[in-house]
Amino acid sequence: MMKVIRDHPTVRNLERTGTPDGRTEKFPICPICGEETDTYYKDIIGEIVGCGECIKRADAWDEQEDMR
Repeated sequence: MMKVIRDHPTVRNLERTGTPDGRTEKFPICPICGEETDTYYKDIIGEIVGCGECIKRADAWDEQEDMR
């Protein structure tokens, strides 16, 4: 009779979920727009104002002309 040798639990978890512990990876979520993000942008007092998905870069010279 032949014994079946099963893979180590870590190997089985990696095959099933892609992570060694079997838990799916949770990504940071932007509190402003709700999208997954790697980077938060904060204001001078440290409060999160958005991420790369919900913050738009603007040229200060163009914006200054609009304020006149």
